[in-house]
Amino acid sequence: MKKIFLLAVATASVFIYSCKSKSDKTSANGADTAKTEAAAQPASPTTATPPAEQPTNAPKTYKVTFTPDTAILGKQQEALLKVIPVNAVDLSDPDGKSKGIELTFKISLTNKNKIGGNGIGFSSNNFRLLLDNNTSISEDAGAYLSADAEATKETDVITYKIPAGAKPKALTLFYSDTRATVGVSLQ
Repeated sequence: MKKIFLLAVATASVFIYSCKSKSDKTSANGADTAKTEAAAQPASPTTATPPAEQPTNAPKTYKVTFTPDTAILGKQQEALLKVIPVNAVDLSDPDGKSKGIELTFKISLTNKNKIGGNGIGFSSNNFRLLLDNNTSISEDAGAYLSADAEATKETDVITYKIPAGAKPKALTLFYSDTRATVGVSLQ
């Protein structure tokens, strides 16, 4: 029994030693022998590693562009709104079938009233996203934003869930009985 055990330990140690990486061994002058051997032989094209690709489970993303990205609203043109794109991600089920697109962006509000003038505020639930099939949708999650005179503030992320098969076409912004439309495109 002892002989079998000793034979098994000896076989295991030989196996472990033979599987050890060559880069662990160094030459007498401290240089890495694996690096020296690699420098002596040029790399063959068949051993080259392919470039890193995006993981297959990563969601598809789009580049969002708003044109123009600013709009002036209000009866006295006191509100300057700037649309800041954040992200657009394809929503899909585990089988890879698209369930739509989640579009997120922010709004920067500049109150153009002089100091001592009124503050202004708006709610993003009044905005509408026009789709390429000529339907308008409202936000999935939004924000309320107000700014004092001669001040600029930025909203939290505003989210729209676009149904599968549709693309955004334009975003209509509303404030104080005025409206402005900015174009939206995904690439």
